[in-house]
Amino acid sequence: MELRHLRYFKAIADYGSVTAAAKRLHISQSAISEQILDLEDEVGGQLLDRSSRKIRLTVQGQVFLEEARKTLVAAERAVDLTRQSLQGEVGTLSVGFFLWGSGGFFPRIIREFRRRRPGIRLSLLDMHASEQLVALEEGRIDVGLTRPLEPPFDRTLHSELLYRDPIVVAVRPDHPFARRRVTLKQLAGERLVLCDQKATPLLFDQFVALCAEEGFTPQIVNTSPTWSGVLTLVEAGEGVALVPSGVRHLRTRGLAFSTLEPNSLSLGLSVVWKRGNQGVALGDFLSLLRENKAKIQRSGGN
Repeated sequence: MELRHLRYFKAIADYGSVTAAAKRLHISQSAISEQILDLEDEVGGQLLDRSSRKIRLTVQGQVFLEEARKTLVAAERAVDLTRQSLQGEVGTLSVGFFLWGSGGFFPRIIREFRRRRPGIRLSLLDMHASEQLVALEEGRIDVGLTRPLEPPFDRTLHSELLYRDPIVVAVRPDHPFARRRVTLKQLAGERLVLCDQKATPLLFDQFVALCAEEGFTPQIVNTSPTWSGVLTLVEAGEGVALVPSGVRHLRTRGLAFSTLEPNSLSLGLSVVWKRGNQGVALGDFLSLLRENKAKIQRSGGN
């Protein structure tokens, strides 16, 4: 059974005869009659009462017509939705992000995307940077705002750098470093709290190497696998910390943040998606980020 069988049958029911239906559909009477006979043969019974001059539906035909109308409406809706999806008017987009890394620009981007594409259903998932990469490979999210790609993910995923988040010094408000410029050399005598090497290997190693160039070994007294943990340790008085400036969104009280000089340490934020993903909604989201890239960089992610 094909959709044309349903359309022919519906036309006969709507216009009252094979002749009228054939004219409306621009096909021959013999062709439409043949298709209806095939349809009756498939369902196993008569759908049309041909005993009188005007064709009428049998009881079974009335039942079939009701369901045929539903099927045709559903088919038309499927076509319409598909066309809208091809044009980026409907669909879904799953976006991975992590709160402090996405900074202040993320809510603004999401609001603008919803305004431009109200038919797209957005799913926003707060995920650790490394979790996003696995989710992208497995198809659980379409796009992520995460750290720049490293092997082996750079073989299956594609990314574009949005901005680099400078590393700053986090201290308690009563610390002498609070709200002032701090040189790397001044950290030589400080107890330091860092995000552990497994979580941020590149940053950890770069910092240790810079300290060596300055002629000292950093006194690392504690580490945490998360930036929120690092901030908690600083607030508890364990020491001072080196953190991306974006973590200021995690804490508004109990800490102060100071500029580090030279300003050579940073963590990048990239938009990442799976190679080969050609979705219209994804393309629109990437275009919006590219439009705002210069603004995001000027504002430092805010």
